[in-house]
Amino acid sequence: MPKSHGFTLIELLVTISIIAILFSIGLMAYSAVLKQGRDSKRQSDIRSIQSALEQYYSDQGFYPLYGVSTCSNGQLAFNASSPCKFKDPSGTKTYMNSVPTDPLSSNPQYLYVPFNYSTGAGCDNVSSNKICNGYCLYANLENASGISNPPDCSSPLPNGYNFAVTTP
Repeated sequence: MPKSHGFTLIELLVTISIIAILFSIGLMAYSAVLKQGRDSKRQSDIRSIQSALEQYYSDQGFYPLYGVSTCSNGQLAFNASSPCKFKDPSGTKTYMNSVPTDPLSSNPQYLYVPFNYSTGAGCDNVSSNKICNGYCLYANLENASGISNPPDCSSPLPNGYNFAVTTP
């Protein structure tokens, strides 16, 4: 009887199964690394925004108001469709050339909420008892386990957000 030179169907199925299992394990690990990278970018963005806000506060004596679609005239906004510059109220000093946005367009953008510490409410930077002297910055991390949020920021956090930082 002649010897056959080849693999049996069982041997091929076992090999393909092992390769498929290894591939799925690798894909899960790669997905976790991507999530961790996006979360690191979010936290880095928040630190950059905090730094710009502190420079603004040092110059102006108050934090900017929240703007929906513009970053000019002392307002801070997050709009993924049109990144903007974060400037002082006169428009002469730029604090950020481009306000960062969330790495995933499907995620809610960062949320900035200024407030007055003494009233605990909103601020307008016009009357002395409504100066913006505090803020909360919110983001949506993909892995927020083990993170504690500051007590100054609203609890529960706004819908869609699971991470917050406040005035240093």
